[in-house]
Amino acid sequence: MTDDASALMALQNAWNGALAASDRLRELAPAVHSLTEANPMTDQDFDAYGAASLAHANAAQALRGLVEELRRRRDAQNQRT
Repeated sequence: MTDDASALMALQNAWNGALAASDRLRELAPAVHSLTEANPMTDQDFDAYGAASLAHANAAQALRGLVEELRRRRDAQNQRT
């Protein structure tokens, strides 16, 4: 597998991970929107919302880092040519 193919696969996997984490936030949205003062968050809610938001943040940061690295590689390659 070439470096370009590996980079493309890494980008696709990182993108899919970010989408999956986003999907989890969407799944939890109805529960979040149904919270009221009379229906406050439980310990299970805190755990679920914390885990989902952390997964989303990590996936987004990994994707962002990969895109930045791919740009650096492209720029370095362009400077060599």
